[in-house]
Amino acid sequence: MDIAVAGVASSVQLNTDGSIESARIALAAVGPIPILVVAANEFLVGKQPNDQIFSEAANLAAEAASPIDDMRGTADYRRHLCDVMTRRVLGDAITRARGGNVDAH
Repeated sequence: MDIAVAGVASSVQLNTDGSIESARIALAAVGPIPILVVAANEFLVGKQPNDQIFSEAANLAAEAASPIDDMRGTADYRRHLCDVMTRRVLGDAITRARGGNVDAH
C-alpha cells in the first residue's frame, strides 16, 4: 500500500502582462482533509512570478499544513515538504501557463 507523506498541487493563470491572475495551491496528506491554501492563493494574485514570491507562498503553505507525526515522517518533515514542493509546483504551473512543458520530478 502506498501512502503519501505529503502532496502539493497548483494551478496558475497569467494576465497578458505576465502577472498572476489567479492561483490555487492545495495540500494533501498533511491534514484530515485536503487543504486549499487561501492565504497563499490571495498573496500571489497580481504579482509577477519569481523565486521570492514562490518562497513566501511556500511559507504560507507550510503554515497552513496541520500534519501529524507517524511512521512515515514527522510533522516538521511534512511541513518542510510542503514548502519545497510548493516552490516546485508553482514553477511548473508558471511554465505550463506560458505554454511550456514540464518533466516529471
